[in-house]
Amino acid sequence: MSLEEHIYDFEVFKALIELEIRRIQRYGKNSSFSIAFLYAPELASKVKKDRKSLKEIDVAFIIKDSIRSVDVISPVEEDFVFLFFPETKKEDAQKVIERLKKVLGESQIIDGIASYPEDGKNKNELFEKLVEIMNEKLIPVIKLD
Repeated sequence: MSLEEHIYDFEVFKALIELEIRRIQRYGKNSSFSIAFLYAPELASKVKKDRKSLKEIDVAFIIKDSIRSVDVISPVEEDFVFLFFPETKKEDAQKVIERLKKVLGESQIIDGIASYPEDGKNKNELFEKLVEIMNEKLIPVIKLD
């Protein structure tokens, strides 16, 4: 498995979500999917200490082998990623996130999940819900720094 598998930039990430919504609507499936964010601030301090091994401690690199082949990672920074889980309800996405937290081995991981259709019936509503969750969870942490 190469490093690039599962990993896409944010524009592709957004397009995949829109395509998934269209697919579900087109075929009238009673289906769901989840998007999430994962922030591991302790990794940032490790990166600052050892820039040479950045890839070895990049969140996307660490978790890529712990997700299904259809799941997608969209890295924002070495310590922050978005995740797309097709055909995955919120409860099941939370189980994946808990498993990824164990893989990362970090104690201060912040995460959030929004699911289609319960948190939004289109891409904009879904991202608005995820941003709302991010604001709730990340702003207090950023203010502490």
